[in-house]
Amino acid sequence: MFSNVPPPLWKRILRKLTDIVLSRLPTGRWLALIPGFQTWFIAQQMKRQDHTGLHSRIYATYAEALADIPPSRKAGWDLEESSTLWLDNIDPVRPSTYPVFFWITQTLKAGERLVDLGGSIGLTYYGLRRYMTLPEGASWTVVEVPQLARQGKAVAERENAGNLHFLDDLRAAPPCTVLLSAGAMQFMEHSVPGLIEQLAAKPRYILLNKLPVVPYEDCWTLHNYGPAVCPMRLYNERNFIAYFESAGYRLRDRWAVQDLDVLIPFHPERFLKEFSGFLFELAE
Repeated sequence: MFSNVPPPLWKRILRKLTDIVLSRLPTGRWLALIPGFQTWFIAQQMKRQDHTGLHSRIYATYAEALADIPPSRKAGWDLEESSTLWLDNIDPVRPSTYPVFFWITQTLKAGERLVDLGGSIGLTYYGLRRYMTLPEGASWTVVEVPQLARQGKAVAERENAGNLHFLDDLRAAPPCTVLLSAGAMQFMEHSVPGLIEQLAAKPRYILLNKLPVVPYEDCWTLHNYGPAVCPMRLYNERNFIAYFESAGYRLRDRWAVQDLDVLIPFHPERFLKEFSGFLFELAE
């Protein structure tokens, strides 16, 4: 079972050394040549349920990655176990969250709507609520998988969050001024291209955070987040930005998310030291 209790110091040091040797240095490619070692190590990575953010292998498509999830593990995010991950900490704030808070204060005005794609049980909403209230009459709609949407509704009722709403289909989301997605799009089979086409109307702002954007070609890996395993996409930077620009948006801001990285054992060439955040604004 996944636990938020940190492991002993010696285990953290060993984990760090293993990450460096297998996922950041050429030794990772060399050790993959040892018969049976790569298969054994990946099996150990994928069966763990006490650690989040473990990755394995490279795939060309979502379907290939999904088919390679071990039969013994649950797949995806639409699970009861996923919906309860943050019940004891509904308002987590990390350093990478503050650019999102700043841009929400600059873009969301009274009476307007924000749609939060993949917003879990409302984590960014509750984090922002620590510091401010939404502008008068503004509303926040989270679009999530059914299990998380149901849990989010229950938490919103408990927290008396009357301007927080939940849907399980982006195509049903009402028009909005700000489309937010913070660390979720990479787990969706279809996002870029295809995201804007699902919206009722183009939002003025698209605010994205915690995305793995890379200089090489698009690919997928498997992401073990504790309760389950799911495919995770690494976006080619040029194609990612070009998609929004072709839809009439200009890149207004970009920032580094230094509290997240990607380490894929035996693929040091795919090491990503930080994620990215973006603000796109619809051109006049």
